[in-house]
Amino acid sequence: MSNQKSILLTVPDGTRTVLLDEPQRRHSLADAGGVQFDSEQLERGRSRVKAARGIKSNSGSRSRSRNPSSIRHEEFLKWTVLKRDPSMRLHKRPHVGSSGNSADEDEEDEDEEEEDLDDDQVSDEEQVSDVENDLEIDEQMHYDMGTRVLPNYAVSINEVLASAGSWISTHESQEKTQDVSFTKLPGGFSRCCQLLSRGKGATTRRSFVLCTDLTTESHYALTYVLGALLNNGDTLYIVHWDGKQPSTSRETLEQGIKSLRQQVLHKLDCASASIQDLDVVLLSLTHPYPKHLLGEMIYALQPIALCCSLSLVLTTLQNFVCSVPTLVIRKKLKRSKRKGISD
Repeated sequence: MSNQKSILLTVPDGTRTVLLDEPQRRHSLADAGGVQFDSEQLERGRSRVKAARGIKSNSGSRSRSRNPSSIRHEEFLKWTVLKRDPSMRLHKRPHVGSSGNSADEDEEDEDEEEEDLDDDQVSDEEQVSDVENDLEIDEQMHYDMGTRVLPNYAVSINEVLASAGSWISTHESQEKTQDVSFTKLPGGFSRCCQLLSRGKGATTRRSFVLCTDLTTESHYALTYVLGALLNNGDTLYIVHWDGKQPSTSRETLEQGIKSLRQQVLHKLDCASASIQDLDVVLLSLTHPYPKHLLGEMIYALQPIALCCSLSLVLTTLQNFVCSVPTLVIRKKLKRSKRKGISD
């Protein structure tokens, strides 16, 4: 009897089907030119079979993975798209060549060796984009925004902000009585306004609108606008909204104008060498719809940009749609590993 095994099934011509043994089935498939899927090839992979048969691929694609072996045991990256942690780009590892004599080890390191030269050069933007902690950013960049000197100042931002308290206390006693315009608006609302002119005043039609709420971050926004945006002949409108209550007294609005005036005079004193001609309009008022008021001001004045602090955007001006470019200014918080975040 032959070595062939059979089952009790017949084909339409009356012959029985034959089930070959495993060695004979492999031999018949190889003679017929079929694709072999044995356990050894499945384990080694398709690329290993091509290398063994001497088949060269015309594909120009190259692996762009970065150190895949370092994340094989990272379970939190198992179902991600990149299959690697983006923050690993911050830590450059020295290239380690394969020292093994085994062909399998050489083939496993083949993807690591085929990297573009540009991948080794990590830009500053890529470093910052993958780090959430500002302390790590400072360590990588070796740069502090507070030490930056704006174009209209001769000292850094930190020095301008630090000198504000002493400067205001010194000049407050010498300040003369200022005439502030007070106007009653329909509905019981009120408005205080004052114009500060320097030199010849405004000589161009360029203007900026700055929204403030008299907070520390708003003072930082005023420092940045006067130090980086304004030129000679420009006009700056500073708007302070004091709430929706029509019962706000005149003294409260005048106190807001006084606080704004002291801050503006201090910043202009720091920028006295670069800004000679300037107009600053101070406005403190109560209004039921501050967003509508701001929209009407922008439509009438046509400023270059609307400037405001980040805290104001997240509160009063939340979901506000503006027809001119908006500059949101954020003061960098001081971070400490022990004490946390503070102003």
